[in-house]
Amino acid sequence: MVFNFRSKPAPLSINSRLAFLICLVLFITTACSSSKQNDTKIRLGYLQSDLHHLPAFVALEKGFFRDENLLVEVAGVFRAGPELMSAFAAKELDIGYVGLAPVITALANGTVQVKIIAQVNIEGSALVVGKDTPYTSLKDLRGKVITIPGHATVQDFLLRKALKQEGLSIDAVRLMVLKPPEMIPALSEGDIDAFIAWEPYPSKAITKNSGRILLSSHQIWENHPCCVVVADEGYLKTRPAVIEKVKMIHQRACEFISKNQSEAIDIGIKYTGMDRETVQMAITNIRYGGLPDRLKVSEYIAFLRELRYIKPDTSEKFLMSLFN
Repeated sequence: MVFNFRSKPAPLSINSRLAFLICLVLFITTACSSSKQNDTKIRLGYLQSDLHHLPAFVALEKGFFRDENLLVEVAGVFRAGPELMSAFAAKELDIGYVGLAPVITALANGTVQVKIIAQVNIEGSALVVGKDTPYTSLKDLRGKVITIPGHATVQDFLLRKALKQEGLSIDAVRLMVLKPPEMIPALSEGDIDAFIAWEPYPSKAITKNSGRILLSSHQIWENHPCCVVVADEGYLKTRPAVIEKVKMIHQRACEFISKNQSEAIDIGIKYTGMDRETVQMAITNIRYGGLPDRLKVSEYIAFLRELRYIKPDTSEKFLMSLFN
């Protein structure tokens, strides 16, 4: 005798079917919501205590990203530009505020795929010496220890340009790499003779009564480009509408700084950890916004090529490919 145990499943009750439909709708809604969040999510990076990046701080603090329905995650706060570019190479960032020189170096050497989408600022760095030192010109620093934030940084370029203007080579000084937060203590202790860094570190050396400015970057190279906003190329291609919003937000933040300087200083204090006197002094040395000067960018490229930070055959075509 053969027994057949297969039978048709009992039909679902109306309540069961209704529960199933509700679960299905919730699943689809959650999936769509998650997909939408991923489409508007930005992994943002910037440099530690860098007042040049005040537009990013303003946009975060004032909710400008939220106003455009963008979800921002601060995915990294870096001590120098080359570190931030390494994060782009590792696909850990979508948008970054960073110096122009590290961007050019990383792009020309093929370690990242990013595009410049906006200029952050011009000028805003300085060469600082000890407050009571007798140095009155760069020539007085022959054989002395000068620190930069990193090779191929804007400050590296500015120091070499200043030395060249004085008829000196980089070998005339003892060059060291030191992260900006460590520069002022090293200057105070006499471990170094000078440093060149971005604001607010030069101003902090003054308000701390540790240093004085020997040369501003305005004196070295007037109206020089400094920091830029860059986007990962893959992110840019897949989310062009988000990129346009980011550019608009950045411009809005730059205008806010211009029109609301007192509040901008408050935000600068919060994000840099510096005192009011320092931030108030530093912000006057930085000009935010504007468009990149391609002739000056071309000069950067020539400098980096000459020092072999980038390939010698890097062409003008490369310059045009930098910008979105």
